Amino acid sequence: MKKTATVFLFLIASNFSFSQNFEEVIQQLYSTNIYEAIGAIDIIITYNVEEAYPHITGLYESKPPIVQRSFLIALQLFNDSLLYDRLIDYINRADDFINEEIPLDPLTEKVHATRLLFSIGQYQTYNYVFELITRDGMENINPDAFNSLDIIMNKIPEAENQARQLLIDLWENSPDINYRYFSMSALCEKYDTEMQSRIISALQNDDYLPIRILALEYLSNQSYSGLNLLLKSQLKLEPSSAFRSDIADSLLQKFGEPSDLKAVIDYQPNEPDETARSLMRYSIKEFIPPKPDTLGYYDLCTRLISYTDEMFGYDWIHNQETRDYYAERLTEVY
Repeated sequence: MKKTATVFLFLIASNFSFSQNFEEVIQQLYSTNIYEAIGAIDIIITYNVEEAYPHITGLYESKPPIVQRSFLIALQLFNDSLLYDRLIDYINRADDFINEEIPLDPLTEKVHATRLLFSIGQYQTYNYVFELITRDGMENINPDAFNSLDIIMNKIPEAENQARQLLIDLWENSPDINYRYFSMSALCEKYDTEMQSRIISALQNDDYLPIRILALEYLSNQSYSGLNLLLKSQLKLEPSSAFRSDIADSLLQKFGEPSDLKAVIDYQPNEPDETARSLMRYSIKEFIPPKPDTLGYYDLCTRLISYTDEMFGYDWIHNQETRDYYAERLTEVY
């Protein structure tokens, strides 16, 4: 609310010192001006002013719903022993909030209270979340409803699939990039490799760079078997120059085989962005192959012989005699 923000800024501008006690803020809870009371409760929540707790409980019943909704957040913060009863009562009265001097949407308020009920492990009113999303549509999803979907998906088995599908729809279709990002994160955290095909598509096709970056993180954490080839392909297709540089570094640092170095060497002169081109040049110059996975002595020698053949094919070993020398020495060792 603009007036709430104005109250907060006014306190700052009036040389309100947060090192002093909060008596002035607590006294504003008693104000009949609802915006002053809401501004005070916002400060109390922000700075966790515990001495305000008995004042909030004493004033709660006398406040209109628009103030009570903020008081409930503070009561949740202070672990109020009557919070459950207050929230259920708030939901039961919500249908009348439309008739208040400052009307509130009943279903929105039921979801607001439901979100707070979730915070204390009470999930029985979860259907209000689905009702609000159905009524308002995905393009106008309420923040409390959105933040409840992850909890429903993880805590309420009978509603898991419905919440999951809504989060998938938000990931793929929401016009709000934040909802898309956090929907993807929630789904990948729970379902991991079940989401792999969608994650690959996000890396290849999503218009929002942070989602493409997150997709690479998840695929890397999942040890996706096709990641190496996917990165070599994306190096040429990725629209962000900074991310192209990151992809090149991933090929060198995470994989670091001769074919990865060659892919970056071959691409680097054609990189259109001067900064990315320079960074790739530096990465190539400073490249040190990563330490091999824990291999036995025989397997390590076999791999090095394979690398010798590969580098000869790339003309990095310039003649057959040198190639044969390295191969023979490695063969002798094992």
